[in-house]
Amino acid sequence: MDTTRHIEVCALLRRAESAAQDALSGDQAAARTTLALVTDARQRAEDTGSGMCAHPNCSNDLHYVGRGRRPLYCSADCRTDVYHATQMAARALIKAPRNDTA
Repeated sequence: MDTTRHIEVCALLRRAESAAQDALSGDQAAARTTLALVTDARQRAEDTGSGMCAHPNCSNDLHYVGRGRRPLYCSADCRTDVYHATQMAARALIKAPRNDTA
């Protein structure tokens, strides 16, 4: 985990700790906030690191540090190639004759 990500996760956990203290006094909103903050911190910690591009003919490494879902492809070209191949396969399936035997 890089330093920026570590600082973000620590800040989220401090906020969660504070909300947990409030939740101990019976505050339901604080309990829900605590759960949301802890979940967000866990997801941020898990969503960092490296991976491989999902394009079958590409072996580029992906290094993602940020919010949201990690990207599947290293470039717009890889993403577009996979999208077009998927569309062509779907069209072929739609146009393929059905083998209904009744």
